[in-house]
Amino acid sequence: MKIRYVIGLCAVLCCITGLLSWRFGWSAHADHINTLAADKRAKAEKAIQPVERKAAQAIDEGKVIYRTITRDVVKYVQSPDRTRCDFDDESVRLRQRAIDAANSISGFDAGTVQGK
Repeated sequence: MKIRYVIGLCAVLCCITGLLSWRFGWSAHADHINTLAADKRAKAEKAIQPVERKAAQAIDEGKVIYRTITRDVVKYVQSPDRTRCDFDDESVRLRQRAIDAANSISGFDAGTVQGK
């Protein structure tokens, strides 16, 4: 009868030891995968930083021109003759200036805007 208790106790201890080993192995594997993911994320962020810097610089260069154009375009939209498409020389010059400014932002867009 004592042998049954000893064998049962050994079986329970083996099960507990196996479960603990499995749990520690699972945690170690999860930590390893998380470390790999963090390294991959850091590498991707490092690779994209120059592109983001270039885009931010291009956006900063275009802000003043964008605000000026917006104010002048609002005049034409609010006028009662907005269905007509004849613009004065100042409007054409303003449009060409906007196109030239967009073309001067280097490396932000692949193509350039074509003017008259």
